[in-house]
Parts: sequence; C-alpha cells; structure tokens
Amino acid sequence: MRIFSWFFLICSVIAFPNSTRAAISLSAPKARQIVQRSESNVGRFTINGVVSAVTNLARVEARLVVMAGTTNNGVSTDWVGLTIVSTNGDFTGAVTNIAAGGWYRLEVRGLDADTNELAMVAVDRVGIGDVFVTAGQSNAGGWGSPLQMTSDDRVSAYVVASKGWQLGNDSQPENTGGVGSSGSPWPILGSLLIASNHVPVGFVGLAVGGSSLASWLPGTTSFQNVSNVLRAFGTNGVRAVLWHQGETDAANLTTTSNYFQMLNTVITQSRVVAGWSVPWGIAEVSYGGTGQEAVMAGQRLCIYNTPNCFRGARTDDFHLEGKLSDFVHFNGAGLADHAQQWANALCGVEDLTIKNGNFEANAVLLEGRVDFTTQIVGWNRINTGGDGTTAGNSGYLNPTTSTYLNSGDTINGGVLTNMNGKHVATLYATTSVAPGGDAFVQTLRAHLQPSTIYTLQVAIGLRNANVFGGYQLDFLANGVPLGAGVAGNAAILNALAGGSATNKFTLVSCVLTSTVPAPAGQQLAIRIAKPAGGSTYLDFDDVRLTSQLTPYGQWQMTNWNSLTLSNSFPGADPDGDGLPNLVEFQMAGANPLVVTAMPEPVLVQIGGENYWQTQVLKNPAGTGAIEIQMSYDLSSWLSPVSSGNGDLIVINDATQFTVQLRRSVTPKAFFRIAARL
Repeated sequence: MRIFSWFFLICSVIAFPNSTRAAISLSAPKARQIVQRSESNVGRFTINGVVSAVTNLARVEARLVVMAGTTNNGVSTDWVGLTIVSTNGDFTGAVTNIAAGGWYRLEVRGLDADTNELAMVAVDRVGIGDVFVTAGQSNAGGWGSPLQMTSDDRVSAYVVASKGWQLGNDSQPENTGGVGSSGSPWPILGSLLIASNHVPVGFVGLAVGGSSLASWLPGTTSFQNVSNVLRAFGTNGVRAVLWHQGETDAANLTTTSNYFQMLNTVITQSRVVAGWSVPWGIAEVSYGGTGQEAVMAGQRLCIYNTPNCFRGARTDDFHLEGKLSDFVHFNGAGLADHAQQWANALCGVEDLTIKNGNFEANAVLLEGRVDFTTQIVGWNRINTGGDGTTAGNSGYLNPTTSTYLNSGDTINGGVLTNMNGKHVATLYATTSVAPGGDAFVQTLRAHLQPSTIYTLQVAIGLRNANVFGGYQLDFLANGVPLGAGVAGNAAILNALAGGSATNKFTLVSCVLTSTVPAPAGQQLAIRIAKPAGGSTYLDFDDVRLTSQLTPYGQWQMTNWNSLTLSNSFPGADPDGDGLPNLVEFQMAGANPLVVTAMPEPVLVQIGGENYWQTQVLKNPAGTGAIEIQMSYDLSSWLSPVSSGNGDLIVINDATQFTVQLRRSVTPKAFFRIAARL
C-alpha cells in the first residue's frame, strides 16, 4: 500500500505539468476599486490581464462573488468569457449588468479546451457604487483636525499616480500637491452615504489648499487634473464633482458676476472634456474676507442657472459655532457637520427648518447694544441687487426702552410678546438705497414641492420713534420671487395689531400655494426686506416656516403616494374613463384608478313636465370649483344660471351642481364638466 500511494502521487505531478507554473496577472481592476453605478443600479467591470507560461490556453473567464461579511451585499454573477487578444495570453473583456453593491471578489480563470483549469487569480474588495470627485481649496482637502476614519470598510480613495485605490481613511491621497495630510470630511461622508444607500463609495481628491477660482480655469494645472480624472473614468463614470471653494476669492473681493462666470466656465468646459454633463454640487462658502456675500451670491447663481448643478454644504457659520480648529479650517465637529450636509444634499433630504429664526445663535448682546459687523448665523444679508452685503446697516439688536417700551432686560428678560428671546434682527439705512431695499435671506435645504401650502410667519416690530421702513416678505425659487409676496407699512401693521402696533411685535404671514405640477429642482429661500430707504428701520424676530399638503396633494398621496408622478397630475386620466383626475377629485365617490361612470343627462319630472337633468355630486374635501357647462351648438359654452321662468334651473351648493332644462322649450342641448383648483 505504501508503494502504491507514492506511485500515485508521482503520476499526479507528471500528468499536469502546466498547473504549477501557469499564472494570471491583472492590470484591471484593482483592489478596493469602485465603479459608478448606473441609473438602473447596475455597473460593469472592465478586466485586462495576461495568462503566462501556458501553451494550451483555450478560454479565459471571469465572475464576481459577493464576499463573506454581514455588511457586504450584491448579487454574484455567472462565469463570463473574456477575449484572448494575442498568442501571448493577453486578454480583455468585461462583466456587465452587475448589481450595485460590494464588496465583491473578482475571480478570473484560464481553461484549456477540455475546461481544465490552468490558472486562477482573484481580486478582493471591488464594488459597484458611487464615485465622487472632490475639488476646491483646503476645506475640500485634508487640512482639518483631527484625522477622520471611516466607520465602514467600503469607503475607498483613489490614488492618481498609481491608478490604485486605498481605504478611505485620512490622510487622503496627495493627488495635486495641495492636499493636506490632516483631517477631511470624506471618510465621514462615505460612511454616511453607505449607511443610506448601501453601496460602496469612492473619492478622488483633487483639492488644492489656498487656491483661487482663477487657478481652476481651463489651461491651469487644476483644470487639467479634473479633466484627466473625468476622461479616465469615462462617460457617467462619476456621480458628481463636489466643489467647496470661495475663501480666497472672498479675500480677493471677487465680484458676484466674475465668480459666476469663472465657475460656470470651469463646469461647462469640464463637461466638454468629459463628453457628458457631469453633475456638480456647489457649496456656499466664503468665510475669511469682506467679499463673502458677493462670492456666495456667485455660487448661488451657478446653482440656479448652470444646468445639472445642486446646492451642497454651507459652512460660513462654522467660525461662530465653535467648529474651526484654527482661523479657517474645520475641527472634528465642523468636519462632521460638513459631511452631514453633503450627505443630506446627495440623499435628497428636505428640511424646511429655519436656522436661527429667533436670532439667539449669535453671541449675547448687552441691553441696548446692536451688532452690525458680525455675520448672522444662518442668514445672508444682501443688497437689492443680490450681489453684495446690504447697502445700509444690518445685524441684530437687543432692544431697550429707548426703542420699545417694556423691553428692558429687567422686564420679562427683555422679551416682548411675539419675540422669541431677547435679540431681534434689524435693518437700518442712513441714506437712500435702491428700490426693493436691503434684506435678510435664508436659503433652505429644500426644493419647491407641488401641491403644498407654505406659510412664512414673522414678528415685525414698530419702534416708539424713528421711521418705519415697511416690510416685504417673499418666497424665492432659484432666487426668483414666487408671486407678489406680502408687503406692509405702519398702517397695515396697526390694523393687524388691532389698533396700534407701536412698541409691539406683530405677527405677519406670507402664504404660498404651489402649483401641480411644480417645476423641478427649484431651491427654496425666504427673503425679508425693508422697502424704504434713508433713515428707516425694520426690526423682526421669530421667523417660522410651516408647510402642509393642499387637499389635492393629500388626494395624490392617498392614491399614488407621490406628488410628482405624472399619472397624479390634474389633467391625467390614468383609468381612461374620460374623467381627468381634477374632475374625479372634485366628484363625490370617484376613484381615479377605477373607471367611474360619466354623469349623463336623465329625464326627470318637475311639476308634471319633463326636464333634462345633469348632476355632479361634490367631494366634501374638494377645493376650487366644479360645474356643469352647457352648449346648444358644441361651439359656444356657457356657465348656466337659473332663468326666471323656470326653463333652466341650476342648483349649486356645497353638495351638488345640478342643471335642469325644460325639455319642451329646449329639446337639444350639450353638457360638459369643468373643474379647477
């Protein structure tokens, strides 16, 4: 038995001489590589390599297998054949339609004509997910403190020089000569996105500390860095470029128009190079210079006017909130906040919460003091043109008895009715300003939604002296007012206060009801302006914003669980019964997803005579109006009203719209249903 065993072992080695010497090497993909998923939530891996030291190679195959581990996900693939491109064993190909997820293990094997395996190689940790290019200046790079670590292994960072990938912990790869070696928001952001979307996340860091926007224009090294990456990753190869830059340009007093034009050029030309419309997320950031408002206005112009751009983080309050590690770079709290804001933007989190609506987030002022120099947490203070800081003085105030009776801090803490804390916002101008006036503006982390009623409420103050500058409350969508807003003067304020508004803060509301459908991608903002000019003031406090669905919106959610599905729009007729949604909404008992019988004329007896009767019963929750219209020739239509002689009877109340037409007088007539919101 011992002799037979040794003989079998020797024969086994001799029978497959190539099995110990053949090898496969791969040039792509690399370990920890992440490929951008498509809109249909799948992706593809391109595979390049060579099988060496084998003469009887017939086939090369590849597959992806979900790796073990509770956090890994996806769907393993079958073996896919690759193309052998030379007698030297070079091969290329792709595994396509891979479900988003990871980590996957990529396996590649070489087979002979009898499907014997000649060699195999595997690459662990590859994934289909989201890839982001990060660009801008130091706070987009690694200049914060402390170093940040991922909470999920599926975060990767790309190394430009080696074209390889590494774990996405700080410090980030030095890809530009301007990336810092300290903390960044990207490990936190990657972990947050994975927790929400359950796919791996990769970052390509291209920030340059201290860089101006001009240093990113076409022809510069920074623009070339972006171009090289976008070309290398291919069409739809990244989810977005995340842009966080502005501090240097604020210090350089770059104007709004110049900032917008330069950034628009960078974005537009990067897309020309890439060959597709790469999305750009743009942060509002400019802390560190007197040109802050102008630069942020330029950033907002790009968000609003450059296609396929969206609003990212807003970090200009961090220096007032204890979130800096030095004069401009973020500490741990700042890095976490920065990452969370980007995560909310990328995950579509909508938030109508007013930040610092009571003006208590800034430092406490002594009684009677006003601060016109410090930035107001959560707010932009802009001039009429929207391209710079207010022309007059603007800030926050701790009122005292010289401005409002009974507002001294020794009386109820200096808090009057309708105030929310001892501080109020104030706008004051000693000289005339352009029509429209200075304003406080807050851009919300929300977009305009259809079928929604928005209510902005502000407590407006009327001092016991000086000149009241009036008020103008507006909703803005992509920087443009929605409707006429609400305007008022002292007389209107007195009426709202029930007599005299002097020495009081009076509640004023502005209501906006959005259309169905509403334009997509409209960033919401609120604006509180002082219309009057020289030697006038506007004080206000306790800014609040609420929203609720319209009755039609509630009906949409009940039937479709969506406000944006086209089948839910008023003019749609998803059940094909000839009654548009708006009509079915107004009718009692109608279901837009089930065929409803069309109301038809019937003969009824009234006073012993025949009448044609057409009737619509109203939905008690319906809003707007529904009516039956008449025509005698199918050309001219009219809204019927009762005649004095009884030939035509119209009953229009809360429950019905009924038309009754004496048949003997009018043997032929036509009816149709009309409705409006």
